[in-house]
Amino acid sequence: MSDTRISPEQYQKLSQIVYKESGIVLNEKKYNLLVARLAKRMRKTRIPNVSAYIKRIASDEKEFGEFIDATTTNHTYFFRENKHCEFLLRTLKPEKPLKIWSAASSSGEEPFSIAVQFLDQNFEFSILASDVSDSMLNLGRQAVYPVERVKEVPKPMLHTYFQKGKNSRAGYVRMKPFVRERVTFAKHNLLSDEPKEMYDIIFCRNVMIYFDAPTRQKVVTTLLRALHPGGYLFVGLSESLHGLDHNVTPVVPSGYRKK
Repeated sequence: MSDTRISPEQYQKLSQIVYKESGIVLNEKKYNLLVARLAKRMRKTRIPNVSAYIKRIASDEKEFGEFIDATTTNHTYFFRENKHCEFLLRTLKPEKPLKIWSAASSSGEEPFSIAVQFLDQNFEFSILASDVSDSMLNLGRQAVYPVERVKEVPKPMLHTYFQKGKNSRAGYVRMKPFVRERVTFAKHNLLSDEPKEMYDIIFCRNVMIYFDAPTRQKVVTTLLRALHPGGYLFVGLSESLHGLDHNVTPVVPSGYRKK
């Protein structure tokens, strides 16, 4: 049985590792979360104590990735904070193809939520869905979700864009192929990777609440370099760009347009 007791020094060490890799700040309030996620990895790897696990992730790149995955994954669902998408559909006209970036896309619910609504209004578009977590990206590529994740999706859209699972897949839905082909999943670290293209719309929601102010500034600066003038940036409804240097103006709560 693994001993998951963490000393203050070990907690600081693990928190620094997570911060350096992902920008996420694990303060004292996150202690129980870290212990629970760590215990799961230690059981899986059969490592007996925290000291041995810290040594393992220092020398094992695959397990290091698994640890970062475990400590940075968050719950999401379809049509979460959908007012941003509704604003875009009211504001934009389906005249020119759009390039959209869903940064910190987790397991794909956000980019696929955007895709089905833009398809429904006959927009031409492509979406890059990026995340630091390999396991979340793989789930996004599979595009299979428990039915409780789609309870906010209107029934007509469910029939048009989702396949209902049968037999062993009962209780699950999958995005139809013509939706999946609009979304490309790729690994991207918001702290260390530079965007390779320019975008008309960028979503980076419900991740910056975990960052400190210098990290938020760095991420926002990088995102805005990849946004076309006149393009839109959306952060989570519990987030804002208050106190940061930027060249955007607010258009809706937590939504901004580049000058």
